[in-house]
Amino acid sequence: MKAINKQDALQAVLDFQMKGLARDKEVENRAEEVDFTLSALLSVSFRKALEKAGAAVNRNVFINPYEFDAQYIRIPGGRYIYSQTEKEVSIPGLWFAKYPVTNRQYRSFVDFLAGKSSEAVNRLSQKAYTEALHELARSGDKAIIGFDAFLKDEQDLAERFRSGLDDDRKFNKDEQPVVGMSWFGARAYCLWLSMLAGEEFRLPTEKEWEWAGGGRREEPREVLKAKAYPWGDKPEPTPNHANYNSNEGATTPVGRYPDGATPEGVYDMAGNVWEWMENWYDERSEYKALRGGSWDDAPEYLRCSARVVNVPDGRNNGVGFRVVRPSPKLDI
Repeated sequence: MKAINKQDALQAVLDFQMKGLARDKEVENRAEEVDFTLSALLSVSFRKALEKAGAAVNRNVFINPYEFDAQYIRIPGGRYIYSQTEKEVSIPGLWFAKYPVTNRQYRSFVDFLAGKSSEAVNRLSQKAYTEALHELARSGDKAIIGFDAFLKDEQDLAERFRSGLDDDRKFNKDEQPVVGMSWFGARAYCLWLSMLAGEEFRLPTEKEWEWAGGGRREEPREVLKAKAYPWGDKPEPTPNHANYNSNEGATTPVGRYPDGATPEGVYDMAGNVWEWMENWYDERSEYKALRGGSWDDAPEYLRCSARVVNVPDGRNNGVGFRVVRPSPKLDI
């Protein structure tokens, strides 16, 4: 799979798909993702020839090279009854990160701030990013109240945004979700991604998150409430569905619970870590909302409608975040 930009590598993946050699859905999905990534790097004419010959191209996944090839899943838009208002809301299509941001991904951001990431520095200068960050913090945007004061407390940005649990062996494995970072840290990470990619990445709103986690997209003509859990209304949570109730004693590597994934293949929407939302929880703009439940929470917090709060500069071992890409990616 490392033979990028070579037609024989792509053909091998296509042969694997067309002969039905995958023994489970996860392997099949991964083959489609590799197909998509390689074909996007090949010439347009060759891709069109493959499509004309009947080769499948997965338009529901894209790979972000700036996050160690993180996978994003397309969530189609639709309407549902939002749990907090009991009113119908309309959600546009968007791309949801398949997993919460991991320690490995978040450390690459902190390394950039510390001047240790040569690849990112070549694409984006620390000076340009720092100026954009401070401009954002001073913008007066109501969504980021307190950001400017948060930055002034610590001039070293790498230290300002580093996870407070980066040295804790219970929580610092590469593929565990990053915890011990603030909402401001999550927002700063999204700005960094956006500047690297030249397109917007951000945190989801609660309405978007609830739709991605429990939306009933198989029944588009009828507006319904979101499902109780990402996997459906039943069964009630079990240790096969999620990491919760201190069953594991800490966070677990992302993607460990396929039984708890959404139908589109978004993982860890229930349990493991609460996820920072873009929006405020309250009208006074004191607390940011969180969704999803965490590794030490009771099962009722795994419901798609469950929500809690934290101050935007708060940090603890049960809170992480997930990134979304609002508008459609390449239509290949």
